[in-house]
Amino acid sequence: MSTSPTGIINLFLHPPLGTMSLELLPSEPYTGLVSVDRPRPGVGTDAFGIRYLVTEIPDGYGVTPGPGTNVIDRSVVAISVIHRLFDGQLIESQGQSFRTSSGQLLFQESFPLRVVLEMAPGIGVRLWWLLVL
Repeated sequence: MSTSPTGIINLFLHPPLGTMSLELLPSEPYTGLVSVDRPRPGVGTDAFGIRYLVTEIPDGYGVTPGPGTNVIDRSVVAISVIHRLFDGQLIESQGQSFRTSSGQLLFQESFPLRVVLEMAPGIGVRLWWLLVL
């Protein structure tokens, strides 16, 4: 297996998806409102993104098969990326809602403090960090 260069500049750039790997978050399935992080010394969350897969869906949700992932008739997962500013204030730097049974969000800014996810009622998801190891 080949490795990609990891100079200091590369730590802040988004690598191509093909160079990333997945790290499963424990304690699945995630439901309701959750906050996750992957802290490392000197930085916040040292991942490049987060991936989800809907594993539990209640009756009554409309699901349409799609070419890569199934489309659901309402938002099932909302993801917010939280950063801490130099003065200590917390801000949401990125947010998105999803209507698909799987997907990912690549972070626009490096090293978020945490990632907050809210799943619709009855929805359970499995989560992975997108990493370069």
